[in-house]
Amino acid sequence: MDKKDPDIYDPKTGYFKNPKAVKIQDAIHNERILVDGTRQDGSLTYVMDSKGNIIIAKRFNPNDARKRAPHPTLIGGKDPLVQCAGMIRFRKGRILSVNVNSGHFRPNRQSLKKVKDALRKICDKHPDLFDQNSEWRKK
Repeated sequence: MDKKDPDIYDPKTGYFKNPKAVKIQDAIHNERILVDGTRQDGSLTYVMDSKGNIIIAKRFNPNDARKRAPHPTLIGGKDPLVQCAGMIRFRKGRILSVNVNSGHFRPNRQSLKKVKDALRKICDKHPDLFDQNSEWRKK
């Protein structure tokens, strides 16, 4: 379906790259996640790229703001490769949970473990970046 929509996919270059996409480590400011200078509440899309980076963004299509911005647009290109994709939830700028809800990549539960392990490492360095009710802070 995406390949039929020129505002999402170009046969020469592939998926557009969401200009709001950012590595989660680059979105950490004062122990909170900020995207476009705004403390995050609710859900954002995420992917874990082939290098293990977790990339997050608000859904934004620069070609037409009324149109979709599916998970592949977090990386862009003809054949974006990811280890996992889904939604990441925030409360008051803190990470609350992740899932594998991606209709494009359809990751399995085993790939979610990679994301959770990466978030565990971030939590070890930045525990206050995680909501008290997140699995990373519960003891």
